[in-house]
Amino acid sequence: MPPAAAQAPTLPVYLSEANMPPPQLPPVELPHISPPSPPVPEQKPIKHRPAHHKVKHTEVPANQNPTPSQQAEIASNGGTSDITPIGQLTAAGESTNTPRRNQILDEINAIQKGLDNLKRPLSKDEQTTADQIRTFLTKARQALDQEDLDGAHILATKAKVLLTELTSK
Repeated sequence: MPPAAAQAPTLPVYLSEANMPPPQLPPVELPHISPPSPPVPEQKPIKHRPAHHKVKHTEVPANQNPTPSQQAEIASNGGTSDITPIGQLTAAGESTNTPRRNQILDEINAIQKGLDNLKRPLSKDEQTTADQIRTFLTKARQALDQEDLDGAHILATKAKVLLTELTSK
């Protein structure tokens, strides 16, 4: 043991640093921060739809020019006469679409014939495919009846793809 003079002085426990309160520091002033405000919902502009008014049509026989009073009535309704210097205007009718309509109908009939010529027994999946082909063909015929040539062609094409898949097995 070292001599008493070499030892550190002994302090009572109540005076040791471990039992001392922490030093008092001046209070720190924190900046004032306000909480963020809740987001404001974005308002969409209200769209106004124009009012649709029924237009009154004035009919003029094709072989007769409209009278001045008829022309005034046509102009007041915001329309024009269907009669022009080159004759009465008509929309393209069935006559312009007949070749394409016949082509689509031939395609539908060919697909139906190909489906009917399948003589081998079909698996459950193949039967489902055949039913889908029949559905497409029925809808294609309905589209033709409604003069929807594009829709009929798309449906017939889908049926043809499925028939090709069915016959290649």
